[in-house]
Amino acid sequence: MMFKKVAGCLVMMSVSVGALADEVVNARYETVQCAQPCKPEEAKHLQWWLMREGNQVEIRNLYQNGEPAHHSSLWLKKPAGQMNYIYLMHDERRAIDYADVDLKLLSIKTDEQFWQLKSQLVTDSELASLKKMAETETQYGYSVEKYTGTLGNGIQSEVWWIPALKLPYKVSYIYSQHTVSIQLQSLQPAAKPNQPVEIAPSTSLTALSNYQHVDYADLGDMEHNPSEMQWLAKAHAAPGLQAHHHESSPDYLQGK
Repeated sequence: MMFKKVAGCLVMMSVSVGALADEVVNARYETVQCAQPCKPEEAKHLQWWLMREGNQVEIRNLYQNGEPAHHSSLWLKKPAGQMNYIYLMHDERRAIDYADVDLKLLSIKTDEQFWQLKSQLVTDSELASLKKMAETETQYGYSVEKYTGTLGNGIQSEVWWIPALKLPYKVSYIYSQHTVSIQLQSLQPAAKPNQPVEIAPSTSLTALSNYQHVDYADLGDMEHNPSEMQWLAKAHAAPGLQAHHHESSPDYLQGK
């Protein structure tokens, strides 16, 4: 199965970057989406972790509108630039493995800009298109820079950026009909002394090996198996499966 190849890559990467503390960043965010004019009681909330180590990043959802949402997206960037992806369902201990060719067939363009969007939430080109403001502040012991301007199709944007980590402290997007804000809630490592330590729920290679894996290319063989369809019906956020379910949640992570 493809998981064995992915696991091999993960092992090599853990050896090569494990000694570099600044390669490991765990950040817990909350995303809030609200229709205009915004009524706070109607806003949609998502709490999630971004856990980045070298050329892998795991985005793990915790709570969506107060309800548990325990699944992860695990992205692995290989030395040649190709990417593998694993959709993890933690409660079911199931995993769907996507090869680079699967992502291409799903029209997911896994280029450098895509990788930056997943690993740092705001791409270098997006940041360069915004105006850097004079004001600065310090959060979690790190210097934060402010950028403002317009992205894409007239999206009014503000980004509070942590250059040392290549991650935002806060992002605000204003659309014609709704707003999206992304706010850092917890950070590891934090340069600030005596910062409370919150354990990031990253998925270890050992834990990953204990999940039941299926290749995305083999999902079609399960359509007539009721027991398989039972857990697969819960994977409505997995790439390529959204069209088959009506419960697909919006993508809060990028906000654009």
